[in-house]
Amino acid sequence: MSPATPSSALEMESDPSVIPPQLAQGVPMLKISSRKIKQVIFKIRNGCILWSSKKDSRVPINDIRDLRLGQPPTDTYNSTRWITVVYVREQQWKVLHMIALTDETYSMWVKALKELVSITLDRQVSDVTPSDPDMIWIRQLWPLGTRAINKAKAEALCAQIGLQINQKLGESSEETFDLAAFHKLIKASQTRPDIQRLFTSLSSEGPLDLDRVQTFLRDVQRFPVDTIPAIFEKYKTDEGVWNLEALTSFLSSADNTPNIPQDMTHPLQHYFISSSHNTYLVGDQWKGESTVEGYIRVLLAGCRCVEMDVQTGDFEPVVYHRKTLTSSVSVRDICRAIMAYGFVASPYPVIISAEIHCTYEQQTRLAQILKEVFGERLVTTPLAQGFTELPSPEQLKGKILFKAKPPKELKSPRIETFQLAAPPAESPSSTDSDSGFVRLARRLSIQGKAERPDTFSPQLAELLVYTQGVKYQGFSKLNEYLPSHQFSVSEKTAAKIIKEDKGAWVKHNMRHISRVYPKATRLDSGNYDPVDAWSAGCQLVALNWQTLDESTLLNHAMFHGSNGYILKPLALREKIDEQPERYHLTIEVISGQRIPLAPDLYVEATLNGTVARRTKSLSSVTLNPTWDDTLRFELTTKPSLLMLNFLHLEVKNKSLQAQWMRPVGLAPRGYHHLPLYDSLLSRFVFANLFVNIRVEKVQRVESRVQV
Repeated sequence: MSPATPSSALEMESDPSVIPPQLAQGVPMLKISSRKIKQVIFKIRNGCILWSSKKDSRVPINDIRDLRLGQPPTDTYNSTRWITVVYVREQQWKVLHMIALTDETYSMWVKALKELVSITLDRQVSDVTPSDPDMIWIRQLWPLGTRAINKAKAEALCAQIGLQINQKLGESSEETFDLAAFHKLIKASQTRPDIQRLFTSLSSEGPLDLDRVQTFLRDVQRFPVDTIPAIFEKYKTDEGVWNLEALTSFLSSADNTPNIPQDMTHPLQHYFISSSHNTYLVGDQWKGESTVEGYIRVLLAGCRCVEMDVQTGDFEPVVYHRKTLTSSVSVRDICRAIMAYGFVASPYPVIISAEIHCTYEQQTRLAQILKEVFGERLVTTPLAQGFTELPSPEQLKGKILFKAKPPKELKSPRIETFQLAAPPAESPSSTDSDSGFVRLARRLSIQGKAERPDTFSPQLAELLVYTQGVKYQGFSKLNEYLPSHQFSVSEKTAAKIIKEDKGAWVKHNMRHISRVYPKATRLDSGNYDPVDAWSAGCQLVALNWQTLDESTLLNHAMFHGSNGYILKPLALREKIDEQPERYHLTIEVISGQRIPLAPDLYVEATLNGTVARRTKSLSSVTLNPTWDDTLRFELTTKPSLLMLNFLHLEVKNKSLQAQWMRPVGLAPRGYHHLPLYDSLLSRFVFANLFVNIRVEKVQRVESRVQV
């Protein structure tokens, strides 16, 4: 459904079981920001969290995308009454931090927020159990202040969403319907004629016994044969066959996704690794706020490589974007956040990519902080001396790798070969209490003296075990890169390498790790197209996750449902003689379920961002639109590189966008209910698109195509 209207939120607020009178009137709480703690009055009114402030001081419930309850982002505020509300405003992520002053107030807020989000929001929010899917849109249709409706009104309301209930009304002895009775009527009236047609086709030659189900799952759904008997047993009836209900249940379940475990025993360089640039920012690169929230959000989303720009602080190193107005955040707080959230979404290694701009003394302090906070998780020694290849994600499970580039490159990953100078004097530092321009002036004064330290602390250098940053010097045989050597290049340099020497870079990335990051002129924290870098075999293709654009959508599509590591195509892992093939890609767009109510809906399919096809538009407004349209594409690629071709499906009209994107090589085959996401990559909890996807090889193309 579309986000709940203000009227539906207001209706919820009239119920004291949802919004206690104290919260409607306002209660004192602590509001936490990067600069100060302030006691303010918070309330819930008009479908919003409100507080008194000079700036825009409201968070609409419909804009909430995450709730973190009782989990302070740092140890600075060790409160079990902490509430973090993550929301969106104008395509930007925002964060509201609050601390309740009493346990009673905390419990009231938690209960109210969970219930409001559950009742009024159709997006997926962590820590919140969604309400019944039908209740969200029923509350939108239900006349405000009405306790019951008659049969004529019930029929009229259902007609607004294309649901015919004449038969069920005739069978019902009720003359009026309250909300619960109307809900029951709706449930009884919903059918799936599309699945009925599929069932009729599959069972045309006999009941769906094991043999026929196996043929369907193997040939259409592309399931491994050895997994099919268990699935059949789970859904079969007492008669030993699948009936319509069994087929419907299977197609709507998580079982309708083949579980093919990914091999995690290849060396690190054989994987695409989900990576973030300027992780500490939640806004633009000029004056955005630096916060640990950026790390928490990307780590919970499966990111495995985060970035720190380490600067000199008053007592300990801090992180902020150099020569800008961005605020700063403590390195220690960032490390604590990584320790707390780094292995929630994935057990595989986290890489910290650091730019070191702090003094010698604070480099040493940084090394101490890393060891203190991460303990045994921090990699400090190689698994094997004299290694000639990087270890695998499986071998580094639960570990944290630290990457940095010394001012002079080491001859080996160990500290003994590194020449160190005497420590220089400490530099003054900025504080968060400075005004923006005073802060900038002080930073420019400090940083103008030394763009990068001339010395490197031995305690920090010894942490560069498998991830030693080096300067890019081309691919000549005269330039020897050790297995631990990693270079980072901007998108501009990457584009130049791809244009002039892509084959050599592909070969280099079979043995080493490369990182690509956005160019410095992207002050709005925009992004580049990651596919070109992936096609060169680059593992760490770092994007500004705080900006939601086509590039972050591609990144989301690549790593969706993974552990943050995706095994690269064979053609990018080893030199093989792989011929390009021609493929037909067919998408049968069948129907949508619980799509946000909107007129003139159609489905548009785009391949690799350029070639588009679309279905017919539906003039009627319906909860479960049916298109029964087929969209076709043709593409030519090496078989292993199918995963670098992206299919984008959008259910849309002038105002709505509900979308799904996956690499063709990783997209499901056969009949599936595809989850849908909005423009901010928040998942619609109940809406999905029912499709049949086929990828068929046509013939071999004789001419060879370079990677």
